[in-house]
Amino acid sequence: MDRRNEDQRSVVITGCSVGAGYAAAMRMASEGWRVFAAVRTQADAERLEKDASGFLRAILCDVRDRDQVFALAEIVATQLGGAGLDGLVCNAGVGASGPIEFLDRDEMSIPIDVNLYGSIFCAQAFLPLLRAARGRIINVTSGSVLFTMPMMSTYPASKIGLELLSRQLQAEVESFGIHVAVLDPGHIKSRMTQTAAEASSAARAKLPAEANELYGEMLDRMAELSREMEGSGKEPAEVAEIYFRALTESNPKAFYMAGSDARWLRRASKWLPQWVRMIIARRIMTG
Repeated sequence: MDRRNEDQRSVVITGCSVGAGYAAAMRMASEGWRVFAAVRTQADAERLEKDASGFLRAILCDVRDRDQVFALAEIVATQLGGAGLDGLVCNAGVGASGPIEFLDRDEMSIPIDVNLYGSIFCAQAFLPLLRAARGRIINVTSGSVLFTMPMMSTYPASKIGLELLSRQLQAEVESFGIHVAVLDPGHIKSRMTQTAAEASSAARAKLPAEANELYGEMLDRMAELSREMEGSGKEPAEVAEIYFRALTESNPKAFYMAGSDARWLRRASKWLPQWVRMIIARRIMTG
């Protein structure tokens, strides 16, 4: 249902097919926001628009493709009819698995292209609209930047890069009235956990014999841990509430955390030295 009016606020959210992105799109639409939800498939787009209780336009977009992101911005600008954009949530994210020693360039690029470059492309494309409304940008990070396990490929690197990029971007756009925040969702019940288990198994299947001998057991353990985590974690709707707060509260923060797990990890990282974290990771990996 289209409930457009001059006072209605607007937001672009990427990665809305499932999980926190889907929940955030539903939440913002239910609050009367005009939601532009980026998804990867037509089936996801149709489902989102059917499920929404307010204005929601689902648009196909692969954030790795700069041209597609700028095309998305043109669609949004046309829909807004001269008004600015109040919020941009860079929620799209993807992980990968495998030992760094044997990763090829394509495998290394996937998390960086989606998680880091995708967020950069979104900022570039939507800053003119955000400037007009003195809007907000929410970049979604991960606790993996603090407590990194082996076999996570370039995923943690892409997320720590996004955190640092967010600080730089805030310094550049603050004078325009734009606020940039980083949000750590913690552990969520999502498809990504299942995908991580599948990725670990797939990575082992592709490894040469030497790599399997060196890293095979480690990959098996990561797949096992991912399967154990399936179904655990907070509900996506809980994370969507934090997205809503970050977009609406009168005094926005630079950093948001969803759930006690995210808060504990961030606080623990301040007093746990790296050698202690390595011992914990080693014990987790050995079961």
